[in-house]
Amino acid sequence: MEPAQIAWIDISTGPPLAVRLEAARDSEARVVVLDASASVAPAVAAEQMDLVRYPLPVVFAFEGALEGPAAALALGCDIRVCSSRASLAGPLRSEARLRVLGGARAVSLFASGGPIDAAALRSLGLVNAVTAPGEADVEARRIAGVIAGRGPIATRLAKEAVWRGLAQPLEQGLRFETDLTLLLQTTKDRAEGVRAFLEKRQPVFKGE
Repeated sequence: MEPAQIAWIDISTGPPLAVRLEAARDSEARVVVLDASASVAPAVAAEQMDLVRYPLPVVFAFEGALEGPAAALALGCDIRVCSSRASLAGPLRSEARLRVLGGARAVSLFASGGPIDAAALRSLGLVNAVTAPGEADVEARRIAGVIAGRGPIATRLAKEAVWRGLAQPLEQGLRFETDLTLLLQTTKDRAEGVRAFLEKRQPVFKGE
């Protein structure tokens, strides 16, 4: 059983993904894992999800070949983990996210129509980790556990700083990041982090 701080969603089965993401946001979860290691159901693969502004960090785990809307869903997540047998392919409706993540070379490769294998995805920075076959969900679970152990307010604001900052000039983005840092100084979790460091123990963050 997953800890309450991790919302594990198998996207090949169950209710619509949007419904389950909404439920995760309203729960105790601090991180969401979208598990695409099984075959992706057509109804789920057809969903167009904009997860950039979703408040919780989202980890995407996949084992096989994803294309079109399913590939777009993967690229919309914050962290991607795949097995060495995985691949992504277009077409994609929007190149904006792809250009930010992997640059002009990634856009060109997707435009060619052919699948991009795991090694190339890793070299482009389109996936964060490549595992042995059958182990993508294991690595995703490890990463999610690390994130869940962090201060939830800091994690959410860090994600916001990234997606807002990318759309701003550098100076303005840095100023926005500073503003969020000052906001964090007022939280109880920040005080708990300092106490835990001085007392040489693990912090207990409550999202306050």
